[in-house]
Amino acid sequence: MKKKILYITAFCLALNLLPGCKEYLSEAPLDAPATGEFFNNETEMNGGLNAVYKSVYWNTGNTAYQSMMDGWTDIALMRAVDLGEGNFDTFNGQAASIWRLAYTTIQRANTMIEGMEKGKDKVTPANFNRMQAEARVLRAWAYHYLAFMYGGAPLITKPLTPGEFYTQVRAPKEDLIKFIYDELDAASQVLAWAPTQRGRVSKTVALGIKARTALYNGEYARAAESAKLIMDNAGLGLNPRFQDLFTKAGQEPNAGKEIMWEILYSNADAPNQNWVPLGSISRAAGGQSGRFPQQRLVDMFEARDGKRIDESAIYDRNNPRLNRDRRLKYTVAMPGDTISMNLNTLVYDVYKNTTSFRNADGTWTTKANADFDNAFGPAKSGVGLLHAKYTQTNENAFAAYVNFVLMRYAEVLLMYAEAKIEQNQIDATVIQAINTVRRRAGQPAVETAIQTDQNELRQLIRRERVAELAMEGFRWFDIRRWGIAEVVMPQQVIGIPKTPTTVPPIPNFKLTPVHDLNNIPNYAGQEALRFTREQRFWYPKLQLLPVPQAERDLNPDLSQNPGWQ
Repeated sequence: MKKKILYITAFCLALNLLPGCKEYLSEAPLDAPATGEFFNNETEMNGGLNAVYKSVYWNTGNTAYQSMMDGWTDIALMRAVDLGEGNFDTFNGQAASIWRLAYTTIQRANTMIEGMEKGKDKVTPANFNRMQAEARVLRAWAYHYLAFMYGGAPLITKPLTPGEFYTQVRAPKEDLIKFIYDELDAASQVLAWAPTQRGRVSKTVALGIKARTALYNGEYARAAESAKLIMDNAGLGLNPRFQDLFTKAGQEPNAGKEIMWEILYSNADAPNQNWVPLGSISRAAGGQSGRFPQQRLVDMFEARDGKRIDESAIYDRNNPRLNRDRRLKYTVAMPGDTISMNLNTLVYDVYKNTTSFRNADGTWTTKANADFDNAFGPAKSGVGLLHAKYTQTNENAFAAYVNFVLMRYAEVLLMYAEAKIEQNQIDATVIQAINTVRRRAGQPAVETAIQTDQNELRQLIRRERVAELAMEGFRWFDIRRWGIAEVVMPQQVIGIPKTPTTVPPIPNFKLTPVHDLNNIPNYAGQEALRFTREQRFWYPKLQLLPVPQAERDLNPDLSQNPGWQ
């Protein structure tokens, strides 16, 4: 009899769980509450809220999607060509995943918000209101991505019945934005400035999402107002050391409380690891090097005198690592850098088949260099550069638990400054916000001569956003809201010089006024002298991602974005 049961089970599994088997397996466990019977008390409500938080970890292979988004822009690339190239269709897996992940968060939040009403009398009003407000912030955060990555999307605010799943239509982007503001305003009235626990949202985060939403939507007065509330009331500051924001040890003290919200990873849960380091670390150090910076990112960092490299008297194209903004070292690893990755310290090199490794006793040994000859390494699959953010760690990359930062105070300062600059309301608070970020990086204060010049400050703040926020998930949105995606995306991916002895000239940042304003280096005529990758393309439809075809197959009432039909 046992054998017969095993055969039937195996048969069901082999046929991908046919309906009869599915019906049996979908029965609710008899020893645990079903969703409809949950949220009877504070313990169950906390369990439900934890599930909403867990759904915000938008991971692909233990890698936060936000860490990959720069690879879809002009400043980074993926080893496997994907969204950045511009030639993909409505079946693209990344576009489908982000849509699905957003609606998973929304569904869990809706279930939580509606279900907890049943147990309202079993919990104190303060705790009930706080948990409900946190769920509303997380739901608004998911709609933020849907609004700016897809435009209109179904606005679902309650659990759906089975029949309702296939009748949803897309609400216009304006409705999503209004809903986001309403939710965040309501939650802000309930939540405290500081989170109750690390990793939870707070009033500060709610206002940060509101400021980010308003900035992306071109509502600069609202963005500035929300950011200023944080600046004046949250008691936040910057970490003394930029690099500490991106290592496990550095994040623990969170000096200055700069980290406002983060995805938590813990060695108490072995599968809950962060593979952002593993996917970016040097092949010679034992990493997988699947994501790389482009040369454009390197060249957008200023020299130490505060000038762009085409205007600096101290920039040396033969030694591009020297006399640069300190953030460059902790954002991009360049050949010749001594790097510490995956418990190894070595000299990063892509020009020869050996390099130097430091021994435990401090001496150095020459060993084989996989960054030079590995088919998936930075020389053969990238353009000679490595990400340094989240990789300069003393953790084992195969078991890394460094948290991924979703929001930090430096972004708030830059949002405030940009929003005020765009309104041409430039005062001492704007200059102070910019200088606070620049001072930490060791960069000079904003020059007196440009402190009232809107165009000069616009150029500076756009350069600051790249230097401060690279690899944190912002560039994809920035190039679209600034209207420059059509300028920066159609290009051949460019890297370092092919040989260290033949150094190309400094790229041209002034090809057009748009290039100059947005600090866009142009490498025309240098392609033969540099590492290169794929040719990228731009079409107007790429302003938004397509609504996933699988979703439209299930629900024909879902309209498609322009150009993707």
